[in-house]
Amino acid sequence: MLVKLNKRHFDNAMAKKLFNPTDLAKQAGLSDATIGSIIKDNGFKSYNALGKVAKALDVEPIELIQDEE
Repeated sequence: MLVKLNKRHFDNAMAKKLFNPTDLAKQAGLSDATIGSIIKDNGFKSYNALGKVAKALDVEPIELIQDEE
């Protein structure tokens, strides 16, 4: 399972918080490798990771998911 990342919203949320990937990993309680995988694979492999990233970025999880069109 891969939940597609809405890269534009993700990048905007990262910029708003002035986070780099390491900052996000620390704030979300995830490893650098997990954040790297989310960015590289352009998606989340678990809803748990999605929730943690959304919380760290102060956004709703749905904002980080790309609409299927």
